[in-house]
Amino acid sequence: MSINLLQTLKSKVGGKLAEHSAAFFEEEQKNTDSAVDGTFAAILAGMIQRVSTDKGAKDLHSILKNEKVREYELENIFTRSPQTVNGLVNRGTHFLPSLFPTKLREATNAVAEASKVTKRTSSKMAKISAPLMLSTLGQHIQDNKLSVDGLKSLLNGQKTAVQSALPTSFIEASELSTFGWVKKIVVKEEPKPKKVKEVKADTGNAEVAKDVKPNAGNTNKGKKVAAAAAAPIAKAAAKVEGAAAGGMGFLKWLLPFLAGLGLTWFLLTKGCAGAELPKVADVVPSTTAITEVVKETAAVATSAFGKVNDAAMGLLDNIKFGAGSAGEQMMAFIKNDAGSEEGRFRFKNLNFASGKATISGESGSEVDNLASILKAYEDIKVKVEGYTDSRGKADSNKALSQRRAEAVRTRLIAAGISDERISTEGFGAAKPVATNDSAEGRAENRRIEVVMVK
Repeated sequence: MSINLLQTLKSKVGGKLAEHSAAFFEEEQKNTDSAVDGTFAAILAGMIQRVSTDKGAKDLHSILKNEKVREYELENIFTRSPQTVNGLVNRGTHFLPSLFPTKLREATNAVAEASKVTKRTSSKMAKISAPLMLSTLGQHIQDNKLSVDGLKSLLNGQKTAVQSALPTSFIEASELSTFGWVKKIVVKEEPKPKKVKEVKADTGNAEVAKDVKPNAGNTNKGKKVAAAAAAPIAKAAAKVEGAAAGGMGFLKWLLPFLAGLGLTWFLLTKGCAGAELPKVADVVPSTTAITEVVKETAAVATSAFGKVNDAAMGLLDNIKFGAGSAGEQMMAFIKNDAGSEEGRFRFKNLNFASGKATISGESGSEVDNLASILKAYEDIKVKVEGYTDSRGKADSNKALSQRRAEAVRTRLIAAGISDERISTEGFGAAKPVATNDSAEGRAENRRIEVVMVK
């Protein structure tokens, strides 16, 4: 059965989404109309990119096949309370990084630029749109019993319509190879060597210089000057060696270079006896240059999120995060350098025994993966928040949510994270992200979230 997903989405939820987004985010509706079109096309483009690999197609099919299909009453969602909107935003925050692992911010910014809404509005609208689209597409997959190949065929059949609806700069900004983006290889042109003007010696002194032979006095003087000239270079080399000892071992290759540099400098400038020798202060520019190299190299060990542990980062590169997991969300957030937004991530597969604060079986691996990220980024602090559904007494729910948050904190500390970097709070049934009137909604409300603390 053929379906135009863009038209289906626009007719089903597009109009209401644009209308209520305009009022909620204080934008002009003509701009939110354009933003809805661009956002729907952008998310579908991300899905098309994802099914271009077998693993991506299987993961997306699994999500859609198990999607809890529901009818979203957008009017009630936008007018009831900000928390209901946040429920959609949280769901989109968890899903979108799987489509744009490193370019989510660039993708939403391209939509913002084309539709003339603010970047913040574009980002929020994308997160709100994601669960609406998952529900619509999930229903189609389930009703028609589409296989993985059926999903790939469905999405690839939308490619022409989606590409024509995308903002002009979107493909380049989001780096979607399925839509023709190709990584540009920049070849850096080697600078041409500068010609050094030859300085001719005065002919009157040339013969004198030619006949001058080194004597004991000249030799001793040369040794003293060489020592004085080498001192600042040796001092700078010591700084580089100190930096290497502090975790940047790759700098060790500089040391032989620095020694050779000092020797060459001395031979070129001091080798002729009788020539006027520069003062030791003349060597300071070399010391300064080396110090700048040290500073520049030290910057490699930091990021926008603080100090980076090289060894832990190497181990982190080997971890395969589960789709939609808290670890995958946090890594996408860090790679997107999304410091202007709230870093909030919900555990996807973290389970507890019913009514208890004991982490169930292998589900704790998601906490362990989070610990690996915190080991690599040593300055990041987090707050672990616990939530329950509305069943039971409010006081008991709050206490249970606090204990579960503490259980996560305890596991992070056991993994080697300093207790000073982790705080906790239990909210009980407050701040629901879904309705408590259904089993599915209650399951979503029983959750643990981790927030990056600035």
